[in-house]
Amino acid sequence: MKTETSVPSWAEQAPIRSIGVVGSRSLSSKYADKVGDVVDDLLDRGFHIASGGAVGADQYAIERLLRLGMCNNGTIYTPWKYYAGFPATVRAMTRQFKEFGGSIIWGLVGGKESAVVIKTALLQRNVRLVDACHGLTVFLSPDSRGSIYSIKQAVKRHMPLVVFPMDCELPDIPSVKWKALRCGGIWDNGFKAIFIK
Repeated sequence: MKTETSVPSWAEQAPIRSIGVVGSRSLSSKYADKVGDVVDDLLDRGFHIASGGAVGADQYAIERLLRLGMCNNGTIYTPWKYYAGFPATVRAMTRQFKEFGGSIIWGLVGGKESAVVIKTALLQRNVRLVDACHGLTVFLSPDSRGSIYSIKQAVKRHMPLVVFPMDCELPDIPSVKWKALRCGGIWDNGFKAIFIK
């Protein structure tokens, strides 16, 4: 007698392919719609959105997920071990994101550690985010060291990488040639990394 075996629901799902949508904390709110439109496009293509939960570009990505009611299609990677570590301006948004089905991958610092420990935790968060992603989209503004660090992590992994330089130059990375995207629409003014080494 043949018995039927049922496949668990988790086995039927396609693997999650995340795209990091990150960038400068100092990115002006005039670019919020641009970040949100990129999030919309990536969701339409079936990607999961990963971000860092900081103010600026990360905030605009999470705000769009909230507005769309699609928090379950997003993950925040944070260095903090609880909500109090988040900047006050995004703390309520982060709680709401979690309450509406978003995922948070917590870190190990509380925010009262030394500046060196916190900086290290922030950089480790960037590495964890890049490691979890299929590709990375970065909204870059002047003096954005954390975003440059994330770009370099993506370059090390030869992963798909698109950078939107906002009022700044593209980073000079010897192994990368930047090619302007010509697909139009929301991807205008974006540059794709072409790996030459």
